[in-house]
Formats: sequence, C-alpha cells, structure tokens
Amino acid sequence: MSEGARIGPNAVLQLAAALGPAHGPVVFERAGLAAYLAAPPAGMVNEAEVTALFQALRDTLPAEEATRIAREAGWRTGRYLLASRIPPIVQTPMRLLPRHIAARLLARAIARHAWTFCGSGRFSATHARPLHFRLAGCPLCRGERSATPVCTFYAATFETLFRSLVDPAALAREIACQAAGAPACVFEIAW
Repeated sequence: MSEGARIGPNAVLQLAAALGPAHGPVVFERAGLAAYLAAPPAGMVNEAEVTALFQALRDTLPAEEATRIAREAGWRTGRYLLASRIPPIVQTPMRLLPRHIAARLLARAIARHAWTFCGSGRFSATHARPLHFRLAGCPLCRGERSATPVCTFYAATFETLFRSLVDPAALAREIACQAAGAPACVFEIAW
C-alpha cells in the first residue's frame, strides 16, 4: 500500500449515508474517522482510511447487515456518478448503442477512471462477454479474511452503471475475492 494512494470521497460519503444515524457513528468511530461525520471529505481521501472504514463496517455489524449496507453505498455511488460525473450528452447515446458496444465503452471508461476508486490497487478489464474486472490489491478487503467475497460496494456500483447505461437487467457480482484467498478481486458483469 502506498502512503500517498488516494480514493474518491464517495467511498466515505455514500457509506455514511447508507449507515445512517443508527450505525454511522459507531462504525466511523471504530475506524477512527468520526470527524468525517461532522465534516465530510470534499476531495480524495487516503486509501488507508477507506480500508479502515470498510473493515470497521464488517467488524461492527452482522455479516448480512454489513453486506446490505455496503451494497446500498455502492448503489448510491453509482447513482451519484450518473447524476454528477457522466454527462447526459454521453449517457443518452450510450443507451441507444447495441449493448455489447455500450458495455465495451463503459468498461473502458471505468478502467480509465479506476485511479479514483482503487488507490494503490491495480485494475484491469477483459472485454469478453461476460465482462470481468480484476482489482489486485483491493483496498476494500485488504488484510481481511472471509469465506465469501466482501467487496459488495464495488459490485453494486458497477451494476448500477451497467443497468443504467447498458441493460436494465445487468448483474454484477464478485466471483473471486482477496479476502477469500484469491490473488485479486474479480467482478463479473453480465447482461
């Protein structure tokens, strides 16, 4: 992990929103990030903070609840990207393209902007169908051990984007996770 590696603030902002007042203070306090609830980050944050926050989520709440909240935070992030980062002038034509072309364009855009969500991790994409995104050194599960994949936040973000821009029935799921012993986290996107 690079000390200077940064991740966009949505990993923090959208998780805070998904946690709400019932769980937010406990999880953020456990991660040592309670100050972010009073003064949310306006720019990129240290990836170590994001790692600590998602570890605190899994350590504090029952597994099902933590997964549900991480998924909601991912959906929120996807909706934010659609509303604020992907201009309508790009979205409208993408929705009119054949699905395989729209999927390839979206996958390339995600790969170009991976620096905003993978910190010091290494992102790559295969453009076959189904698509596969690979994230080695994933900050969300760094140092974790789990029998099942835990990077639901990323899967939900990808799914939200693909459902809006490629196919309303698109599904994204994590099929391999470093927390479960895989060499990288792998996300499969099918439509």
